[in-house]
Amino acid sequence: MGLTSSLFAGLTGMKTNEFRMDVIGNNIANVNTTAFKSSRATFASQFYDTLSFGSAPSGATGGSNPMQIGTGVQVGAINVDFSEGAPETTGIKTDMAVQGQGLFVMERADGAQVYTRDGNFQFNSENYLMSASGNFLMGYGIDNDFNVVKGSMSRLRIPLGEITTAKSTTTASFAGNLNAGGDAVMAVDAGVLVPRADVRSVLSSQEIYDGAAAATDASLLININDDAGSLFSEGNLISLDEANKGNKTMDSVEFEVSATSTLADLMTWLEGALGISTDSSLPDYTAAANPSPNPGISISDVAGSTYLEIVGNMGNNNKLEPGNKYLSITQGTAAAAVTRSAPINLITDVEMVNIESARTTFRGYDTLGNPIDLDVTFVLESPNESGGVNWRFFIESPDDSDDSRVLGTGTIKFDGKGNYLEASDTSVVVDRAFTGAITPQSIGLDFSGLKSYEMTSSAVSLLSQDGFKSGTLQDYSIGSDGTITGSFTNGLTRSLGQVIVATFRNYEGLIAQGNNVWMNGPNSGDPLIKQPQELGAGSISSSSLELSNVDLSREFINLIVSSTGFSASSRVIQTSDQLLDELIAMTR
Repeated sequence: MGLTSSLFAGLTGMKTNEFRMDVIGNNIANVNTTAFKSSRATFASQFYDTLSFGSAPSGATGGSNPMQIGTGVQVGAINVDFSEGAPETTGIKTDMAVQGQGLFVMERADGAQVYTRDGNFQFNSENYLMSASGNFLMGYGIDNDFNVVKGSMSRLRIPLGEITTAKSTTTASFAGNLNAGGDAVMAVDAGVLVPRADVRSVLSSQEIYDGAAAATDASLLININDDAGSLFSEGNLISLDEANKGNKTMDSVEFEVSATSTLADLMTWLEGALGISTDSSLPDYTAAANPSPNPGISISDVAGSTYLEIVGNMGNNNKLEPGNKYLSITQGTAAAAVTRSAPINLITDVEMVNIESARTTFRGYDTLGNPIDLDVTFVLESPNESGGVNWRFFIESPDDSDDSRVLGTGTIKFDGKGNYLEASDTSVVVDRAFTGAITPQSIGLDFSGLKSYEMTSSAVSLLSQDGFKSGTLQDYSIGSDGTITGSFTNGLTRSLGQVIVATFRNYEGLIAQGNNVWMNGPNSGDPLIKQPQELGAGSISSSSLELSNVDLSREFINLIVSSTGFSASSRVIQTSDQLLDELIAMTR
């Protein structure tokens, strides 16, 4: 061994403490680096020169211990402290911090997968989320219906101002009270339900003929006349203007007269345009003790004189009243000038009785976000066997693309305490042909929020509907589970993707690459890709960044200890040098 051994032992002490100073200096330099993980250097002794292995005790001696001289120190390990740093609120939505286990997954320009705890992301020119060093943030994307596609990683993109979406109405819910104390269509007479007379409005036209004969369903419109002469010509546009239904003016609609148009065609069109429901589920009152005509449009023949009879649906809010121009004609494609601007004159033939009813109008949307206006009219139909009342509803829409605005009718049943029991035929279908939207569109009506107590009047309103008009992505938020939720200008919210995290069995086995980036190493294990908050993975805190976990007070203490160790080792070298000088002097 000799004195040179102590020289080299002192040298190893200086080298290892110098190495430790490098680690401490790096920690202190990165005290403000986002999500930096501090390291520590630990030492281990070098090999030993064994002078004696010692001896075992015997009867005469107590044994001896080994005699070994160490040759110095070496760096045993550099450990990375992956404990969580404190979060700092930044207010910037693209900033994210992982609270708990896990690292963000990124893709480099060369396609390699890397990881980071630094959530300082920002948009590039194509609205992809990028790290400061230009790596793409990875996560789960979405399908065409904005559903997160889990299991397939892709680059996360938030296309603000680029995508537009809409949602069709599938359900509509109502709330309010339907007055159970009003007059019903059917009244109790001697313990038996009998219909009231005149529960529907009836309108009649002037007498019309097919030439000199009585008019029939098969009569051609171009042959129809009245006492003043011909009514229609080929190419005429017949308009329904200013029609009033339950004190509400209806939209104008048109019917074009062709050479083959019949009176039946006109009646069918007018029935749909007026929203007259002829559903088979409606009660038949024609054979009742107090007969009332069934709804619809027919040709009445009285002693050879024929005229149109229009019968509306029951209830005050279904009452039909003629306007100044109930049916009018414009020339259209007709060759001859129009001389009869108002060919069909309608007058009120039967004044209906006051039947309790209510109406509400709501707006839904088709798959393209086009608005669809729907009218729901409620009519008190009868008392029921359970002590409550039955109401009938009629639903119609001027935006139904076929010739009829009628969508359907059904019943609502209440018990004797005014509570909703059940409803029938609550699914209605809206025709959207030739609008570009998906057709037909089904809408479910939910009347469970209605009551039927005795009040002065009925009042019903739309509680909610799940459709939205078209809107453009204007904002977003990132949830604790990593889900990116987009907010559209129409109030709709949709998922735009999900941030994911990678966990490792051994975080200290990761290899640092600079720029706060890590790669998996031979001893880190493969990355386990998880959703935040899943299977031990941490949560995402948006608008926050993770601070460095460097403990400055500890680093300063380690700095003092390391410098002291360096100085002490240099003193060993200095002392060994002095002894060598003395040894050399003895030879002179």
